[in-house]
Amino acid sequence: MKRTIIALVLFVSFFSVKTNAQKYTEGYLKFEISDFKADKADDPQMKMVGDMVKGTTTKLYFKKDKALTKINSMGGMSVIKVLVDKDGNSDMYMEMMGQKFLVKMDKKKAEELKKEQNLDDQEYIHHKDKTKEILGMKAHLVEVKTKDQEPKVELWVTNEIDTKAMVQQGMDNDEIGGFPLEYTVTIPGQFSMTTKAVKFKKSFDDSVFDFDKSGYQEKTIDELKGMGMGGGGF
Repeated sequence: MKRTIIALVLFVSFFSVKTNAQKYTEGYLKFEISDFKADKADDPQMKMVGDMVKGTTTKLYFKKDKALTKINSMGGMSVIKVLVDKDGNSDMYMEMMGQKFLVKMDKKKAEELKKEQNLDDQEYIHHKDKTKEILGMKAHLVEVKTKDQEPKVELWVTNEIDTKAMVQQGMDNDEIGGFPLEYTVTIPGQFSMTTKAVKFKKSFDDSVFDFDKSGYQEKTIDELKGMGMGGGGF
């Protein structure tokens, strides 16, 4: 169960953001979980996981010099806001079950964590012949291959959005070769889950960057892991 929860933190509750491709250099995207399937639908643990992810939304606001991601999950018990500057340094504001934490992460530290978690062995297989339209943008299929082949990840990426916002920790858009508008994560023997962009706007009010940043306790990634929070997705 612990492994399942960590996977959810990694793939549901974190949209780390870095702001690079073609058409849109700023905009607003909303993502929702469009499908969740448990291998054993009558398993109480899987039912709990399904209930946890139900209603999860991710809102991404990006510009050339900065970006903000807002993730609301577990029925509002978890709210995460990630502010990232043009150099890839981030401040993550977490509100989880009444507690408020702040994690500051520079680009160098993020790269170190990526290596620690063996996220640098990923290979991206592009299927340019498999395409579909999402929110009016053309996307093609990309398979993510790792040494242990678990979890299985498939993405539908577009070249019409010019941002480095990562929809999964450790997946750099430059490496992927586009921006993912939809992705499916499958953990064999447990579940598969699809997250999809459901709304896009070319502009937004800059006031979204000016949220209340008071009352947060600053923590390190290691301290969060020690508290059983999986590092908030890092």
